[in-house]
Formats: sequence, C-alpha cells, structure tokens
Amino acid sequence: RSEIDYLVCNNEATLLWMVNLGCIDINPWNSRILTPDRPDFIAIDLDPSDDEGKTNRPKLIETAMAAREYCDRKKLKAFAKTSGKTGMHFFIPCSGFDTRTCRAMAEQICHAIHIMVPGASTSENSISSRSGKVYVDPSQNDYADTLASVYSVRPYHQPTVSAPLEWKEVNATLDPSAFTIKNMLSRIIKKGDLFKDISDKTIIARNNRILSQSDL
Repeated sequence: RSEIDYLVCNNEATLLWMVNLGCIDINPWNSRILTPDRPDFIAIDLDPSDDEGKTNRPKLIETAMAAREYCDRKKLKAFAKTSGKTGMHFFIPCSGFDTRTCRAMAEQICHAIHIMVPGASTSENSISSRSGKVYVDPSQNDYADTLASVYSVRPYHQPTVSAPLEWKEVNATLDPSAFTIKNMLSRIIKKGDLFKDISDKTIIARNNRILSQSDL
C-alpha cells in the first residue's frame, strides 16, 4: 500500500483498547493530526551503546547533565524522562516550526551537548563507531519518527516505565531501570505529573523566541 493508516489515541477508551490488543509500549508522533508537519517539541535522545546501560551509566549521567547545563545556559525549558530502557529523552516544547527546521535545530543542540562532554558522548550514528559512548541522537525529530510516550511501559525483561524526572534527580544516583509498573503509581501520587506543563503556552512562547535565534 502507498498509504499507512495510523491509530489516533485521544481518549481513555482507545488507550484501553490498544492495551487489550497487546500494545505494551506506546510511541506517539511529535505532532498532532491537524498539523502533522509542526512538532510540539524538539526531542533529544541519549542512547547508551551497551545493551544493559550499566557500563555506560556514568557517561549517560554526564551527558544528561551537559544537556541540562546547555538548556540552563540558553534559558530553554526542557522536560526530562527516562527512555524506559537504558537511555534518556529530553523534550523542548515549541510550536510553529516545521519538521525539517526542528531536525536542524536538534542537530545543533545535540552537537553542542556532545562538544561539552566529548569523552562521554558521540555524534556517530553507527553503533560500531560509538566506542562505548552515549549517542546524542537528533534523528527522532524526523517526520513520523517516534519515541516512547511518557509513562509508557517497555517490552523489556523487566516491566520498566518511561518515567518523567525532576532535574534534581538527574545525578550520579539515577538508575533508569528503577522505574517500573510496580512503583510508578505511587511515584505519580507523590510527585504529580511532572510533564503537566509541557503544553504551557508561556513556556512554548519563551522557547520559541530562543529557538528562533541563530546561535543555538
């Protein structure tokens, strides 16, 4: 077929229907059905090169801290979460930019983060060329590419969850595998929804002004 049909999950009933079909992890687009070429955020994917992530966890944290430092320096508001496996995701809310522009800005941001911690990170796409470093990946901003949704369970050897994080949790003690379906509900009750402001218009407007500058 020349066309692909995509499911739109925009209510609880559809979500439960997907779960009943056996969908474990849920990977939404970065955009909405009315504006598919206008992402709601720029996504930065930090991907350790080893399967379990344990060997490269210190490098993951070092790279994540560099991402935080970069956003702080640029005054960008970003939202952090675990990938649900061994990596981390950062979302920078925005609006009005097309997919190609978001990909270009993501490349600039990823390059800047890599330059800050060249010993821990890499911009090499090939796994064989990563030399045990964390890949700072801008490619998830391509049209129709997806990342695991926040709170999504992952099909892994243990039921880990893509968990939103407070910035203070991004430190040397962070263990992405510690967030599972067994403790996620109690975490949400305790901390609330840490991604609740990702669509805040004030945050988006401020990020747009910064992203529109040429010195990312």
